[in-house]
Amino acid sequence: MKRFTLWATVAVVVGLMAFVIVRADARGRSGWCGHGWHRPGPGNYVAHALNLSDAQRTQIKTIWQAERPTVSARVQELLAENKEMNALAAEENPDQSKVEAVANRQASTIAALLMEKEKMQSKIYGTVLNPDQRVKADELEKRWESRLDRVANHLATQPK
Repeated sequence: MKRFTLWATVAVVVGLMAFVIVRADARGRSGWCGHGWHRPGPGNYVAHALNLSDAQRTQIKTIWQAERPTVSARVQELLAENKEMNALAAEENPDQSKVEAVANRQASTIAALLMEKEKMQSKIYGTVLNPDQRVKADELEKRWESRLDRVANHLATQPK
């Protein structure tokens, strides 16, 4: 009797697993994730929130493609500086002047990246978005800043 119960349980589990696998494959490209498990990236989220047309998406993609080499070079620069900083930090007694020099270079690279972001944002605001979309974009930015404020306040109130 115990053997029969064991085999029946195994058969039910295998049957359920087969059902789940077939069901996941039947969903197409979603696979195991199903609907809604993965969120769209930030670009798709903003495009959806602003209700961008296909033409506007193409314009934004063109602007991004034009700025991509500059942004890529700056990110590579920042990564190299970060590796240099990590190497200095790994030393037993790092030279503070070298650490400060690398930190200053990192700061200027981050500032250059922020300038690129602002440049792209102003191009998109000025040439792609209509007035209603600009208002929505401003609201999204205010919400983002509000979230950052909450995170900063939460970090500030953490016990020491």
